[in-house]
Amino acid sequence: MARLFACIISANIKQDKAALLSVARDFAYSIEMLEDGILFDVSGLEKLIGDRDTLASKIMTAMQHLGLAGSVAVAETIDSACILARQNGGSVRAVHSSENFSRLPLSDLPIEQDALRVFNDLGLRKVEDLLVIPHDELINRYGKDFQTVIDVIEQKSRSILVPNIKDRHVSWRYDLDNAVQNFEQLIFLLNHGFEKLFTEIDNYGLSTEQLDIEFRLRDKATKSYEIKTSFPTLEKAFWLKLVNLRISLDPPEAEIAAVHITAHFTKPRPSQRGLYAASRPEPENLLLTVNKLKKLVGEENVGLPVILNRRIAEPFVLDPNLLPKGVESINVEPRKPALAFTFYCPPQRAEVIYRDGRLVFVRTRYFDGYVSEYSGVWKGNSTWWDKAWKTQEWDVEIENRGIYRLARANKDWFLIGEYD
Repeated sequence: MARLFACIISANIKQDKAALLSVARDFAYSIEMLEDGILFDVSGLEKLIGDRDTLASKIMTAMQHLGLAGSVAVAETIDSACILARQNGGSVRAVHSSENFSRLPLSDLPIEQDALRVFNDLGLRKVEDLLVIPHDELINRYGKDFQTVIDVIEQKSRSILVPNIKDRHVSWRYDLDNAVQNFEQLIFLLNHGFEKLFTEIDNYGLSTEQLDIEFRLRDKATKSYEIKTSFPTLEKAFWLKLVNLRISLDPPEAEIAAVHITAHFTKPRPSQRGLYAASRPEPENLLLTVNKLKKLVGEENVGLPVILNRRIAEPFVLDPNLLPKGVESINVEPRKPALAFTFYCPPQRAEVIYRDGRLVFVRTRYFDGYVSEYSGVWKGNSTWWDKAWKTQEWDVEIENRGIYRLARANKDWFLIGEYD
């Protein structure tokens, strides 16, 4: 399939740059910004729109809708399109046909002034005049560098389009006629917005793992949310559920008057994780489950337990950043066994028999047994500068039962947990 390139030259490029980009994006995704215009690849559109002249006319119509002036040309090479479009400097609305390339003046081509004067003296003023001269004679006279000029007049130049418009995100905005109080009333509207955003991202061959959502509230305040995942996806149903869950945890404090969504670009994830990868839950399902738990029990109560190197009542915290993402690679190396501890909530009351300062027997409502080994005693609170020491603790091994944590507060005894 032949390549086609479109070029728009504008006399007001600085002022009209954003508008010209919007026109180019309606026709292409490979775009190069020039000093005096814009160049983009329109290969393949002739099957959808028509021949080169029809395609150029469509581009000009899009410019007219935005009130833009400029020259448009569509040709099979970049140099041809740019030379044609620069005919009148982009000062008026004009569509140039590639069929007229041979009638262009030689002064529009990249030819040195000395050579132009010689051609003018010989009566060679247009491209068609130079085409009849044997090319070997031109190269012998002006050197091998003149081959570039020959390629241009034959419309065989090999210039490459270098995209320099690198968008990192796309946005969608909607202003409501009437402000709404409940975010769930906007789900249908967000569905429409996500469809437009994700279609545009997919056309770029990219994906997203971050959405920034901003609400303009009725009291003219704004409420912003940054929603990230650990994996790229364009699954609309997943994003709708995730956004709904996240916003329900921290809803806006006033009625919503406008919605602004920004999707950040990232590379799509591979469809195949690995030939021998073990089956595991999809990351979308895992992330939704975690956010449902946060909504149910509170964000501070969901996370992976992390042991603290402190002697306190419950020496661990929940770190939400350590939760599995669902995209981790499988580690086939054998892992060292880890010691786990289960806290009893509430602690179990116990009766303890001790002789000569040694623990001998422990009885609870669920079991009893002799103490075979124990270690301690430790104070229950190592932050002595914060709270007074009120408890004492031991680790005890009870015959035929297991290893437990035993605590004493004043005269009362408790089992506060069990080692697994």
